[in-house]
Amino acid sequence: MTSSKIHILLIEDNESDALLVQSDLQQAMGDQITLVHTERLSTALELIRGQSFDLILSDLTLPDSDGITTINQLREHAASIPIAVLSFRNDEKLAIKAIKAGAQDYLVKGSLTEGVLARVIRYSIERKRIEESNRKAQRRFQTVFEKAPLGIALINLQTGKYYDVNPMYACIAGRSVEQLLSIHQADIIHPEDVPSYQHDIELFIHHQPHDSKIIKRVLRPDMSIIWIEMSIVPFEPMNNHEVCHLCMIEDITERKRMIENLRHLTTHLQDVREEERTRIGREIHDVLGGTLTVLKMDLDWLSKKITADPMHERVKSLYALTGEAIETARRVSVNLRPNVLDNLGLYGAIEWLVREFEQRTNIQCYLESVISTISCSNKNFETSIFRIVQEIFINITRHSQATKVDIELIEDDNDIVITIKDNGVGITESQMLNPESFGIIGMKERTQQFGGRLEISGKPFKGSVVILKIPLTIAATNIGELIHD
Repeated sequence: MTSSKIHILLIEDNESDALLVQSDLQQAMGDQITLVHTERLSTALELIRGQSFDLILSDLTLPDSDGITTINQLREHAASIPIAVLSFRNDEKLAIKAIKAGAQDYLVKGSLTEGVLARVIRYSIERKRIEESNRKAQRRFQTVFEKAPLGIALINLQTGKYYDVNPMYACIAGRSVEQLLSIHQADIIHPEDVPSYQHDIELFIHHQPHDSKIIKRVLRPDMSIIWIEMSIVPFEPMNNHEVCHLCMIEDITERKRMIENLRHLTTHLQDVREEERTRIGREIHDVLGGTLTVLKMDLDWLSKKITADPMHERVKSLYALTGEAIETARRVSVNLRPNVLDNLGLYGAIEWLVREFEQRTNIQCYLESVISTISCSNKNFETSIFRIVQEIFINITRHSQATKVDIELIEDDNDIVITIKDNGVGITESQMLNPESFGIIGMKERTQQFGGRLEISGKPFKGSVVILKIPLTIAATNIGELIHD
């Protein structure tokens, strides 16, 4: 509307009907309206091109047009103006046809009153405003749908059938929009990922999680393989009461490649660091430790030869200091690379770690296990597992204020499970998610290297629990008698 008054175009070739409608409009709306009257459709279309109207009241039968054609012509030239049809026929089927053709209302001339006209004018204008608002919202959605940098599809999750896909979705899938509309979503998934995809979709249908990210491979027609991340949200019910879902996909192949490269680099750096620690530990143990041992033996010999004080006391003091230096060198060497990992294997190293931790911290440790040995196909995995357990004990020492630690080693159908539980102050979710918790990040990174799982949980002042699961595909065990230490 361009002003506060309602501008109405009346198209009526019957002079008495036109006068009657004008009279009723004046009675109903007074000076709230301005009215322009014409008898022919052609003249009405010229008026529409030159003026702005808020409502068209039109007879269906005119000298130059008849029936639904009249509405079609008006709708073609005045798409945004609401139309109310005036007809002498009280015909429900005709009324429905008129509404379907784009009219906002259908009025029977003989039943017109002032109140009916006032209601029709306001309802028609409001209805048209809502329709226009919906149309704009639909255009905005269509623009987003067509131009979005994400692949978007409207899909029936129950059947996997597409209702619509945008160009980016077709580009990511390596198919045309027409091809996708004739197949199902599972058809674009890599055959090896189809079972897990169907499992994820079933979970989504039955549980409707808020955050549903599905990562799968797509096999394109040219046999190239890409990774996609899929987000699914309910969209709107369809005519047959099925729910249409909005499925958004993103090509994450490059991201996956970079993460994989970063993981390989991290693994390489950890291997290099372990090798360097081993070399330094061996140098300290063999060279420095050997030299200090010889020095200690010579000082012992000197202390027996020199019996006069104060030289005797000085030599005895040097003898004691050398012994402490040997112990320090041994401890540094062990921390860099425990010999037990090479000599006793992974399980023996974990047992040694528990005993050493208990002696060093005076925190009571209870080890329970039915496993007597653990061996990995890749020795680097054994080092990673040992370092994870070592990091858990370091965190307990630094942060937990615990007085007791329970360690359990069991084997289930798929994994070797190491559970370490303390009675300390616990750990919060923010602490676990802190990007500066490098110890936790390092443990998770090492766990991913051998395909394991690391679960950390805790409650304030009720201790924390760390569960490390080592897949039996990379490790083997011997089951012995129950060890309860």
